[in-house]
Amino acid sequence: METQTHNSSAAVSVSGIDVSKLEKELAAMWQPAKNEDGTVAEAGTTRVCVLNLIVYAAQQEDRAEIDQLLDEVTEQTPGRSIILVADRDSADAKLEAYVSTRCQTSSRGAKQVCGEQITIEASGPVIETVSTAIEPLLMPDMPVFLWWKDIPHYEDKLFNRLVGLADRVVIDSLAFDHPHEDLLRLAEIIRTNPQFMLVSDLNWGRMTAWRSLVASFWDVDDYRPLLDQIDTVIVEYDPPDVAHSAIAPQALLIIGWLASRLGWQFLGQAPHSDGQTTHFTLQALGGREVKIELRALPDREGRDGWLASLTLRATQAGAEFRVAMNEAGTKLETEARIGDAHHVERVVAYEQKTEGQRLSRELGLLLRDRIYEAAVTAAAQLLAALSQS
Repeated sequence: METQTHNSSAAVSVSGIDVSKLEKELAAMWQPAKNEDGTVAEAGTTRVCVLNLIVYAAQQEDRAEIDQLLDEVTEQTPGRSIILVADRDSADAKLEAYVSTRCQTSSRGAKQVCGEQITIEASGPVIETVSTAIEPLLMPDMPVFLWWKDIPHYEDKLFNRLVGLADRVVIDSLAFDHPHEDLLRLAEIIRTNPQFMLVSDLNWGRMTAWRSLVASFWDVDDYRPLLDQIDTVIVEYDPPDVAHSAIAPQALLIIGWLASRLGWQFLGQAPHSDGQTTHFTLQALGGREVKIELRALPDREGRDGWLASLTLRATQAGAEFRVAMNEAGTKLETEARIGDAHHVERVVAYEQKTEGQRLSRELGLLLRDRIYEAAVTAAAQLLAALSQS
């Protein structure tokens, strides 16, 4: 697919954006071209709008990266994108807006499918109130998604106001600058605003294959009774580049998922860490203790924050179930051992999707993901205990 864009600036003022002028600029872009004799040329463009997407970007973020992301999103889910580029380091008040169309054209010359884009550049004190300029620009009767890659781990008025405009907020916990603080903040937001904020996490989507493979062990009749005997879980992960001493969000979320699905509760025993491995103790139904080990591996290029392996053991039964990423990072391999018997269960391809492809998938979801929310809540309980130890 080939992407084409058409850009135009629109009149704005520091005190606010002239919405009517922006809409007129966009309307003018959709006017059909005319032939030399003044007749209307055959339409080669289809205007499509299935949603509103608000994208927050810090001033220092790579604009080319955002453009590539939106190209992929437009191909799958064209709509009206409002890009807010916020320079929080500047004290100078600035509010400028530009309109454009973003089109996908097939190589065989089929009609272009186009969405709309409004780019707002803001700095200084106007950032805190820029949401009032965004609200009237939203297309009515269409769902509103907010893409805020790294949620603020502090109280942020702009974030809160944009969340109030959105039907769903999309984040990426892999990109958290402060993994522990941000995950705790996310759990707090979910807990205090259960009807106010629906969340999608691209990092949770990256773990779908892991969760599916772990769950598939218990589809085997001979393995199912062992689920109630699990007493050790070991997670190996590549540490986050931005905070090398922090536990990767994927590792915390996979434990949160297991704990919330299986009814494991935090016992209150203080966790401890030797700098590489962090140990927790949970309690399963019936009082059985479950030892959790979260183990950081030596840093590997291109694996920032990834899971490396997940092992579940039922010691008394001599059973072990394991899912691991292969060395090339292209496949997930599972194996099960019960006593002396060893079975290689499955080897599945691990598809590396782009950020735009993952975001497009999340834009098709509107229902609350209660399993994800429960996993975040359980992971936050572990982090809270770790911060007090």
